[in-house]
Amino acid sequence: MLDLSAHFAVPPSPAVELRAFTHGLMPRTVPDLMAGFCADWAERGVDAWNRVPDRWGLGRETGWWALPTDLADAYVAPLLSAPVGTCILQPNVFTTVQALLSCDGPFDGRDEVVLTANAFPSVRHSAQRWDGLRDLRPVEVPAGPDGFLDLDAIADAITDRTAWVFVSHVGFATGEVIPNEALRALAEVAHRHGALLAVDGYHATASYPVGVDAIGADVYLGGLLKEACGSSGNAYLYVRPGLDLRPRLSGWFGDADPFGFRPSPADHPEVRRRFLGGTTAVASMYHAVEGVRVLLDAGLEAVRADTLAKGDHALRRADALGLTVRSPREDARRGAMIVLEVAEADAMVRWLKTQDVYVDARRGEVVRFAPFVWNTPAEVDRLFDALGEGLASGAHRALALADEGGPVT
Repeated sequence: MLDLSAHFAVPPSPAVELRAFTHGLMPRTVPDLMAGFCADWAERGVDAWNRVPDRWGLGRETGWWALPTDLADAYVAPLLSAPVGTCILQPNVFTTVQALLSCDGPFDGRDEVVLTANAFPSVRHSAQRWDGLRDLRPVEVPAGPDGFLDLDAIADAITDRTAWVFVSHVGFATGEVIPNEALRALAEVAHRHGALLAVDGYHATASYPVGVDAIGADVYLGGLLKEACGSSGNAYLYVRPGLDLRPRLSGWFGDADPFGFRPSPADHPEVRRRFLGGTTAVASMYHAVEGVRVLLDAGLEAVRADTLAKGDHALRRADALGLTVRSPREDARRGAMIVLEVAEADAMVRWLKTQDVYVDARRGEVVRFAPFVWNTPAEVDRLFDALGEGLASGAHRALALADEGGPVT
């Protein structure tokens, strides 16, 4: 099993951090990168948009203006096995979805967006809000009785009226992986009807080897916040070569002649750059790829094998406690995150924090955790020892409701 804890700001023992699927740990190189941002701003000022030192291992100088594409070429493209020139950094997935839905081409003679009822709100809510802004009708496909995706039902929902099909590569609520061959089959159905396939890969990014060509994705979007350990402000978009998307929600950074200040906009000749908005936030890009560098050096196949091995250990411990597992068990369909059914899950998570074990809960029904590259099997045992103690004693039920200062678990 991997132990990459030396590369990250791991909380001191005995604390156990198991929430990589929410926000990855800080790579230890980040403080120097942020000091570099301050130095570049102080020393170069406006000219930093044109040229700054290579702080990212690019092998050449870059500038703030070029960072969204330069970093995407060097680090996002390898994560996705994508060609250079097809990926770009984005501020967040929500913004990217709005830009995709603003493209007229996919809606030429079509008005339906097929998505699943358990899609993340950045996708699901966006489609609902666009209903009425343009001639768009969301077609939501319910999950199967086990809570997992019904791939046959998704395929059946695609018609000649479908413009986009949105699916999650790894489910945010279940940890369910859609295998490559299943995604490819969905892509073939979508393309047969003239529709485009958009894959939300947020929960696959940096924990699961992705091949955008192998799965037939027209666009693939996600972020570096979670297992990629890039923190917030660093999402990304891949656009299939040859796909001429023209978002109406494109800003002056995405214009063909941004400093011409012409009276009317003009689409940038490079498709990916059309998905830029206003002035790009720069500071977040300094810490964007430090985690990705560590994980690519280790190899995504090795990272995937590590999460499966540690997950297997966790599943054996869950079975020993008689817990119901809500995430898939088989390797081909299991992501890094494991979901357990636990009564009064919110209270249990609060109590586990008093034991220095950090997981999260959803809807008061399930506990979620993900053993990742900085965790050891012994730390997985710490979780289940504490969980078993809490379940046996009921101590979590007597715990006073603490002021967490915010809603994030």
